[in-house]
Amino acid sequence: MKNFFLLGLLMFAFIARSQTVTVNYSEKRIISKEKLEAMPEFARKQALESHSYILQNSNGVTLYKNSSGVKNIESVENNKSDDQLGGNTTNKSETSYKVSNKFIEKWYYKDFNKNELLFNIYSGREFYGKDYLLDWNWQITNETKEINGFKCRKATSDAFGYFFTAWFTEDISINAGPEKFDGLPGLILYVGTAYYEYFATSVKIEKSLISIGIPQMPNETVTMAEVDSYVKEGMSKMKSSSTTTVNGNTTTTRTTTIIR
Repeated sequence: MKNFFLLGLLMFAFIARSQTVTVNYSEKRIISKEKLEAMPEFARKQALESHSYILQNSNGVTLYKNSSGVKNIESVENNKSDDQLGGNTTNKSETSYKVSNKFIEKWYYKDFNKNELLFNIYSGREFYGKDYLLDWNWQITNETKEINGFKCRKATSDAFGYFFTAWFTEDISINAGPEKFDGLPGLILYVGTAYYEYFATSVKIEKSLISIGIPQMPNETVTMAEVDSYVKEGMSKMKSSSTTTVNGNTTTTRTTTIIR
């Protein structure tokens, strides 16, 4: 009986690895009403946009990349105001908002056969990375719900000092998910973090294998831990900088704020 059970598991795994699974995901920023209202009006639309990504999984290899056709852009909006304080004294205010969506173009390549993670992301600067697959230490619960017609189970993680919620389906028994997320006994259809959510919009299964090529990498790479350290250091610094100059009776304050 035991041997029969093990044989069944091996056959199930073989069938899963003999298929190509293609999943379309949508990523959207999670932002509070207060933070949204505090943004300049021109930046609110970008903050609420969702972006499309595609995941392909075949023969133990996955590639997750942008599929919306949106390219990296960085724009600057300037606001100026003059306040006459009386007499010839004037206060001038110049605020520059740098708006960037460079984080949209990214990819994650995973080889589960070799325990290898390659990636290209933007987070303050561009990173090319090489690492082992991440250890998420998921805690699987008994809570279930349906997503896109698949029965899903809930899992949570507090890895790397953050909190994550995932919903995965054991109906598709591949260890894959959006972006850097994986490590559950089934395809991840939803991930929620403090700042973003990732949810599958469609799933396609084909009974054939495809070849997923290894992306080209530069000689110098970083690990995910090094990226996280850089991001945390950046978040601890001011996201805006100001300079004040005085010319006669005119005081000019120039402020630059970065919005991502």
